[in-house]
Amino acid sequence: TKTKLVTGQIQVAGDQWPVFLYANYTYDPEDPWNGLLCSGLLVSAFKHIFTSPSSIDQEPKATRSGNARIHGMRAVTKASIAYVATQARFGLTSAQVFSRTDHVTDSERFYNSILDLLDDDNEKDEVDQLLTWWNRQVFPLYSDIERLPSKNSALARIRQKRAEYKERQENGTA
Repeated sequence: TKTKLVTGQIQVAGDQWPVFLYANYTYDPEDPWNGLLCSGLLVSAFKHIFTSPSSIDQEPKATRSGNARIHGMRAVTKASIAYVATQARFGLTSAQVFSRTDHVTDSERFYNSILDLLDDDNEKDEVDQLLTWWNRQVFPLYSDIERLPSKNSALARIRQKRAEYKERQENGTA
């Protein structure tokens, strides 16, 4: 089988997901959400691409900002998870060139099948849990709790003044 895969006699469809997408590389057919998109390999790949290669280490040594910081990325997105999974899958193949239309790796179908699942409204609870898990892995200071400014801070006062100004404008007293 391995030889047939290498020679292209057998092709793996993009909606056939490899076990490396799962935590501990374990797929549970009775609970296919269990550990899905939570593998250490994916987290390392994500950090390598978006934060910096050294962020994979416990003590990051990067002296330059990573792609996430440069582009204002403060949270993991569904598309970024699908992208990293696609890049990791490609990296583990023998293909020489990455192309979304490559029929051997079927990368476009692979990416879209993951994104379709993550965008499915019926899967919202699982997806929300997954995104929270990812954000805690990648952005250590991430919190899904809305942080309101301190009561006596300058920021709170600015927002209060802005709200008062808008209210006066709406009432025609500004």
